[in-house]
Amino acid sequence: MSMKEFAYHPEKAAQALADTAHDFGYDCIIIDFDTCTLAEAMGATITFPGDEPARVVKSPLQSIQEAVHLKIPDPQRDGRLPLWLETTSILRRIVGDDFAIMGRADQGPFGLLGLLRDPQMLMMDLIEQPEEDIFAGLDICRTAGVAFAKAQLAAGADITSIGDGLSGESLISPAMYRRFSQPFERRYKEQLGGGLLSLHICGRSNHIIEDMVSTGSEVLELDHHNDMDRSFGIIAGRCCVFGNIDPSSVLYSGTPSFVREKCREVIESAKLRHARFVLCPGCLVMSTTPPENVQAMTDAAREFGSWEECA
Repeated sequence: MSMKEFAYHPEKAAQALADTAHDFGYDCIIIDFDTCTLAEAMGATITFPGDEPARVVKSPLQSIQEAVHLKIPDPQRDGRLPLWLETTSILRRIVGDDFAIMGRADQGPFGLLGLLRDPQMLMMDLIEQPEEDIFAGLDICRTAGVAFAKAQLAAGADITSIGDGLSGESLISPAMYRRFSQPFERRYKEQLGGGLLSLHICGRSNHIIEDMVSTGSEVLELDHHNDMDRSFGIIAGRCCVFGNIDPSSVLYSGTPSFVREKCREVIESAKLRHARFVLCPGCLVMSTTPPENVQAMTDAAREFGSWEECA
């Protein structure tokens, strides 16, 4: 089915997710349609280019000062948010307790504000505009995200998660992350309460790992640019790590044997550090990824992913 059909038909989406989990032997199913569903529900204009996930084509904020007028969407009624929740509920009925379900809550506060303002314009705002105007927008985006996250957990997800890709070292400095992003991720987790939260930041994150741990998130999803051995040492078992197989040069372009070796390497690093670790791609896997490479990854998890300390 097309990405647009997948995004608008919860029964089809849930069945596709369940079938894929059975076919490849996943342990956890991640519900994630695109990166702009919350932004759309808050006024952004989206499109589905070809057979790709939706993307924003028009951001609603002409200035960062307008962010205070953003409407916090109702996850049960606004935009495509109810479709995500319905997919979660249907999937839970289909798979029962055989699989864990991670119901993503779309973007984190900084990433969401970037989509609503336009990423390039937000980067300029960080330099040119009053901090209090940026903070006001981030706080609204945090509140909107938490409402959706709570709804995902209520719909049957075992854990929820956010992606805050604009927060990574590939785009802003660690100092800016600590000023504009991390405090709102931390408050997000605090407001979520006892619900389990996973935090994903795309790209480089080697110099903000301690700050990510300090958000209180139970899981950190680390991209392939991350030095996992170093990160395992910093994290020291304080939270679980998901990662970090390269979805491009390894899963898409590699051979099954190459995938197997890369998976073995990161698992061995996790063993050495006695890490709490889940093997998975570091970021989005392309739809044209060879199925045999995906299978090689899940096979490697079973081949190398058990050791006596975890018994």
